[in-house]
Amino acid sequence: MRHTRQLLYQTETLKLELLNTPINELGLSIEGTYLEEAIAIVRGDLKRAGIRRLEPVFYLSTGYGCIAGSPIISLGFYDAHPLLQELNAEFRGWRYTPQQIVDVLRHEVGHAFCYAYKLYRTPEFRQLFEVEGNFFGTYPDSDEFDYNPWSRRYVNPNGDHYAQKHPDEDFAETFCVWLTPRSGWRRKYRNRPLALEKLTYADRIIRELSRQDPLVETKISWMYERVEEVKETVAQFMRARPARYYRKATGYLDPDLKTLFRKQPRIASRRALFRDYERAENFIRAQKVPLINRVAYWVGVDNTVAHDLIDKCIHRVRALNLWIEREQREKKLMELTAYITALCVNYKNTGYYLRLNQQKA
Repeated sequence: MRHTRQLLYQTETLKLELLNTPINELGLSIEGTYLEEAIAIVRGDLKRAGIRRLEPVFYLSTGYGCIAGSPIISLGFYDAHPLLQELNAEFRGWRYTPQQIVDVLRHEVGHAFCYAYKLYRTPEFRQLFEVEGNFFGTYPDSDEFDYNPWSRRYVNPNGDHYAQKHPDEDFAETFCVWLTPRSGWRRKYRNRPLALEKLTYADRIIRELSRQDPLVETKISWMYERVEEVKETVAQFMRARPARYYRKATGYLDPDLKTLFRKQPRIASRRALFRDYERAENFIRAQKVPLINRVAYWVGVDNTVAHDLIDKCIHRVRALNLWIEREQREKKLMELTAYITALCVNYKNTGYYLRLNQQKA
């Protein structure tokens, strides 16, 4: 990669852009990520196990979970992008491996099966998994829970005793062990009779119900905290303080571009919007060739210096959804030309587009 693109797209810059972007503007998708592969693996597990009528719905959210009472499973958005995974590890202290993601999904599908067939209402389930009172109403408000590290009543595939948190988690962990290929659960838990009894129950009840239609209807409206609805930035979500990235980011143009252009105006009529305003991306793209030629000539730099900088501007105004008022096109062209020229002069004199000690948030 040539030096100009290294400056504009280096890791610190990309991380800073992510941190300061609202989650609902990240444009994340399950497609093309390991999450898509993990879902395919778990769907394959379900098919091999004979579970053919249960079809969980997966969506990106602020974390992993299963909507109570419904086979709708949320996935952590931070696992939908490699740099988000790195930021999550840096600021929240943990990062799932690919195998852990698969295991989490098997666990969540366990919840989905329990809810879809309303196992929690049956006397056998309630007795075996020691349900007392309202199944959902008794779930702990906190992630902290008391557990007995020597208990032999539960499966414990990850060594975190999570099955002891609540009967809901007990069944989900049991289901995960049962669903995992070659887990050898009969042999592994042969000396834990109560845990084995739960696994044997799961083996029987799942086979009995697997070809029956679920008892609940999947309602997409039940999805909670979809990434498209979360307006806080990644930094706010992760409680991150990205100060050190400002000192290192050599291609962070967002503050300047937000000054040059504006957010999409709130106009109800689409016709009125495009009559009076224009996407900044289209505006810059239309000026790209003359800008490259004029700036490179007058500053005395190679065309690629201006070309890569303008391409970066186009990329970021698209990501930030920035616009201009059509009446200000001439004014904005002058401002944009001055901005591109100034950064190219910086590059010519210092080898950097930005003066890093003057970075703005």
